[in-house]
Formats: sequence, C-alpha cells, structure tokens
Amino acid sequence: MATPPTSPKPKRSVRRYIRDQYDKLVRSHSPSPNQQPIEASSSGTFPAPPTPRTAAGFLVPPSDIQAAQLRHSCSDSQLSTCPKHKTEAIPISTMLTGLGSAFEELRTIARPFPPLESAIGGLIPCLDLLETAARNSKEYEDIASELRDLCESLTQHMKDTGSARMSRCIANVAMGIEQQAKIIKEKETRGTGRRLLEASSDGEEVIRHYRKIESLFRRLQADANLSTWSIANEVLANTRLEGLVPAKLANYDSNLSIEISRRTCTEGTRTAIMFEMDHWSLDSDAPDLYLMSGMAGTGKTTIACSFATRLEERKQLAASFFCTRTSPECRNANRIVPTIAYQLARYSTPFQSALCEILGEDPDIGTKNIVKQFERLLKQPLLRVKDAIPENLVVVIDALDECDDRRAVRLVLDLVFRHAPNLPLKFFVTSRPEPEIYSKMIAQIPTSRTILHLHEIEKSLVQADIELYLKEELSAVTVTEAEIVELATRSGNLFIYAATLVRYIQPSDGSVNPQRRLKSALAIKSESTNKYAEVDALYGTVVKSALERKGLDSEETSDVRVVLWAILCAQEPIEVDTLATLSGVDDAVRTLSALQPLRSVVHLSEGSGLVSTLHASFPDFMFDKERSGASFCDPAEHHRSVAQRCFEVMKDQLQFNICSLGSSFIPDSKVEDLENRISKAILPPLSYACRYWADHLGFITYPTHLSSMLQEFLSVRLLFWIEVFSLKRKTIQGLGILVKAKKWLQATSSSSDLVRFVEDAHNFLTDT
Repeated sequence: MATPPTSPKPKRSVRRYIRDQYDKLVRSHSPSPNQQPIEASSSGTFPAPPTPRTAAGFLVPPSDIQAAQLRHSCSDSQLSTCPKHKTEAIPISTMLTGLGSAFEELRTIARPFPPLESAIGGLIPCLDLLETAARNSKEYEDIASELRDLCESLTQHMKDTGSARMSRCIANVAMGIEQQAKIIKEKETRGTGRRLLEASSDGEEVIRHYRKIESLFRRLQADANLSTWSIANEVLANTRLEGLVPAKLANYDSNLSIEISRRTCTEGTRTAIMFEMDHWSLDSDAPDLYLMSGMAGTGKTTIACSFATRLEERKQLAASFFCTRTSPECRNANRIVPTIAYQLARYSTPFQSALCEILGEDPDIGTKNIVKQFERLLKQPLLRVKDAIPENLVVVIDALDECDDRRAVRLVLDLVFRHAPNLPLKFFVTSRPEPEIYSKMIAQIPTSRTILHLHEIEKSLVQADIELYLKEELSAVTVTEAEIVELATRSGNLFIYAATLVRYIQPSDGSVNPQRRLKSALAIKSESTNKYAEVDALYGTVVKSALERKGLDSEETSDVRVVLWAILCAQEPIEVDTLATLSGVDDAVRTLSALQPLRSVVHLSEGSGLVSTLHASFPDFMFDKERSGASFCDPAEHHRSVAQRCFEVMKDQLQFNICSLGSSFIPDSKVEDLENRISKAILPPLSYACRYWADHLGFITYPTHLSSMLQEFLSVRLLFWIEVFSLKRKTIQGLGILVKAKKWLQATSSSSDLVRFVEDAHNFLTDT
C-alpha cells in the first residue's frame, strides 16, 4: 500500500517569524566593546536605518533592520491586529502572478550581470509546477511568498545602489539557482507535474530544492548588501588588502605559469582522476580535505592546474597557491595564508568586509607568525560570514614540498587539518611524499580526508594516458604504434619522462633530426634499479647530447656547461642578459646559442624571455652525484661561483645616486618618471645580484675568499646597495638578506668582527 503523504509543516505565525528575525538580528549584529547598541526612540520605534559604514564596520542588511523595527513598533499582543502588518489570505494564483512579476523585474534589472539574469530566467518556467504544488501543500505557498519578498527586496536594493560589481561569489550563487531550477524542471518533465507531487518522497525532494533556492536568494541579498560597502570604500579596502603583500605569482594562472611552462592535462587524459576530484568538490558531504601525494614527475601540478581551471569555470575556486622553487615568493610558506585570504577577499564581498575590519584593527597581521595569520586572516572572518559563503568552495595548494622552510610547511598543514572541518571551505593539497609532509597527511583521521597516491595508480591506466599524450605531441614525427607503446612503458608512472622525451625528440628550435632523436631515445638503457632509473637515464642522455653536440668547439661546449650550471643555481627565472652575467659567458648571443641544446630540460619563455628549469626533478638529478654521475653539478662550488659574480656586478655597477636624482630633499613619490629611471639605471643583472648574493652564500658550507669580498662590499658599497632597495620600496627585503648573510658567517665560523659588521648594517637599515 502506498505511503500516505506526510502532513505539510504548519505555517509559522507572523509573530513567531518576526521574533525569529529579531533574534537573528541581535545575534549577528551584537555591538562590539567599542560600539553602543542601537536603542529605540522614545516612541518605541527604531531610528531610520543608518547609511553604510566605513570599512571598519558591517552593513546591517535592510531586511533585518525592518524586522527589528516591526518587532518594536508592535507588541506581541498587537501584532495580529496592527493595521500595517495585518495579513490576509491571498489566492495562490494572485501570489504566483506577483512572484512571476517579481522574477521578471529582477531579471530586467540584472541584465548587467548575465549569470544572474540567466538564473532568474531559469526560475520563471518553474512557476507552473509551483502552482500545482501549492494546491497540495501549504509549505509551497510559504515558499512562493518568501521568494516574492526576497525578489522585491533584492530588486529594490539594486535600483537604489545602482550597478554593483559582479563578484565571483554572486556568480557562484547565480549558478546554484540555475542548477536548482534545472533539477525542478527536469522532475516536472519526468513526473508530469501532479503525479510527481502526489508522491510524498518526491514532493519533499522538490521542497528541498525550492528551499535551497530560497537560501541562495538570501545569500545573494547578503552579498549585494555588502557590495554597497565595497563600492563606497573600494580604495581603502584595496589599500588594506595590498598590505597583506600577497604572492600574486602563486596564482595558478599567473604570468609565472607561462614562464615556467605550467599547463593543463592533455584532453582525454587523467579522466578518472578528474572525475573523482570533481565529484569530491561538488559533494557537500565529502571530507573537507583532498590530499594528493606523488613522486616527482607523476603530474601533480598539471592535474592541480587542470582542477583549478575547472573549479574557476564553475565559480568554485576560492584561492590557489602554486608553490615553485623558481620564485622566491612562491617558495615562501609564510605567504600562503595571506595570499589565500587576499584571493578569497577578491572572490567574496562579505568575506572582504570581515577581513578589512580585522586589517583595520591590525594592519600588520600579514607579517605575524603563521598561527596568528590563520586565526585572524582566515578563521575569524570566515566564521563571521560563513552563511554568506557559497557551498563547496575549494582552495588549491600545490607542491608544498617546493617550499624552503619545512617547519613552516608543517605548520600550515597542521592548521589546515585542525580547522578545515569547521570552515566553509574545502582544501585540495598536493605534495611529494617527503617524510615530514607525508607523515602529517597519513596521521589524519581517514573520515576527515581523502588521499590519492599518484604513483600507486594502476600502471596500465597511467600508461594509456601517456600513450595518448605522446601521440598528440609527436603527431608531426613518423612514429609507429609499437614505438609509442615502448616509450610509454619506459615512462612508467612519470609524466615528466614523457614530457622530456617529447622535448628531446622534437625541440622547438627544429635544429635536430627528430627521427634520429627518436632512435636515440629508444636505445636508452638503464642499468640502475632505483625508482628514478628511467628518468635518470633520459636526463643523462639529454645532458650528454647537449655537451657532445656535433659541431661544437671547446669554447662552445664550455658555454653550454657553465650556462647550465648557472640556470640550476638561479633563484628565480632570469633574463638571458642576467644568465650571461652569472655564468661568466658575458655575451647574450653566445648564451642564447648555448641554451639551444638544453631546451629538453630548460624552458625559455617566448613572451618574457625568462629562463628556468623545466621541472624540479631535473635539478634534483643534477645535484645528486650518485644519480647524475659525470653530469654532477656540485651545488657548493657553483653557488660559490654565482655569488662571486654577484659581488663583482655590484662592485662594477653600484654607485652614489644611481638614478641621478636632482635633490635628496624631494620625496621619491614626487620625482617625475622615477620608474623609468630605475629600470634604466638598475638593470636586471644588478637587480638580481643585489637580491640574491646572500642566498648563494647560504649554499656554501665552508669559509672562502667570499668573506673578504663581503667585508669589502659592506665597507664601501653598503649605502649604495641600500639606495637600490629604497628606490624600489623594498627595504624590508634588504633586512632579510643581511639576516641570511649573518647566518652564513656564523655557520662557517667566519670572523666575529665581520659578523658584528653585518649586525651593524642590519641595525642601520632598520633605523632608516
């Protein structure tokens, strides 16, 4: 026998509804210690709603203020008879006509925001089903009434405030409304309306979808209300947010992503993994953490980049931080939390409001320790506006193992693991299985996270993807199916092996015979049994081929070698002129020529001209004597060489008043065309030398003649060096460099007098 329909929920009384709204108002807008509560006037009514506050305060949503006014203008005993608020039964057809008109008006005013206009347009066809449903359940009537009120309120707000900016948060909510409308429409089509709603379970499910739409409208209204605050205080908000000093290059699609050749997955590959990750991101009941672990070269960053792209298309990407050794700011774990907070503020206006209030109280929080950063920049503002944050937002953090400070990395992981379950965010994190990171991942309760080990995925699945990748990338080369299978088999689970093969067989400069290179690649044999045996053999072949390239004389071979060593030691992607200086070649044309045989493992950006290693696994190979053998690059020796070149560049180019400014009494901000003067006077090689000489010293584990070069630099050119950082407004960076120099001197047992000299320089710069 069919289960009888469940009784509809009783409609809340007006009195109860107003009391609930008032209680909500009191909870969400309780006065801070420095604020006086809003008091009723002598007549018993609230004063007129205040205008939007400054960035240090919150805007009280008009709907809540009106609820409070209503609560105080009529007593409980008067509510049912108060003429202004007396309710009368309205025919459902009339109510739905009003709702349809409200939808149409909102859609019209939302035309500047196509996602919102489309979402409202998707709701209008659902009105027929709502009318059928309302005749069978009082709750549908309530929903229709509440949706109409919300629509009218939102429409009026948008009329009053003009065109607010379309935040990604609003776009996310609009997509959610459209999705719910589609589901309802599909159910109507499949269930032929009335028959569908006569089934209790189906009726309740449709109610859930309508309630979800109502919830999304409330979130939309909250975001729109706070957008008024954002527009009125945009300059102040931007100033406070920029004060966080976010690592803007860490965004998954920043300019750096092009310079280091970051890419998404080849179409048709990694489909099973992407399906699982998409399902996790869309499932509200899924764990808050998704941890992806994999050996170097297994494709973690490519997968993370693809995932971030898909999330952004669905308006689910809250923030991304892609760590990389090639950029100082992107390998600094202390910048992860401020950068996530900055990006999230750009995504959500309510979060921006809450965060800027905190930044107004503590402008320097971005420089505090990671624990305080997380508490003040993420946890507190998120919890304050969690009801206005869309569901299933994801933060993507890639390649944590490429950060310098392992202690800071462990701290970031600890905080994410501890607080993620209570925050309205999900976190997707990737890393190599480094012991200190992997142990943190494994220690988490299985039900609180999902872990995927890329290197443990069934090899046949990975090799099928690699075969597809090789076929696409080598389409211009005559290669048989059997050869593709052989190359894929050698790649194992390492996509970087396949990527390096492609660049080796078919370099972009077209300077080699691809068929001969293919034959050479197929002939590579590895006698080692370690986990990187195949990729080591390939890297060894690439380096040997570059150094023994036919037609190179001894000087050209030497150029290739020193250019390669300089690239491996460089602390960021560098221009060809800077590479020429650091390598000692001192000729840009010769340096560019030396780069060509290295293009299988080195990336030269066509857009910016910056040079960097293609993948972190290549420096790992070159700096490991056991793996690289005759190709070994001794890090201490070659960092010593680069550090020496830095001191020589500063000795040659640093000078008093380097930009030839007219007067020291004129502030830099008043100097005409200062940026152009700086770029002409402080060329890239000098800029690099000024910023990284101490980093290169840090790789040297023994005392050298560089101590005397450091002493001479501090004695003669310290003020000129400080001027460079002053002109670039980066004196704090200069302090950090002197701290590194002091640590190196102490670690190598250098002269105590020189240590004090560095301390004095640090104190002097602190006081300037």
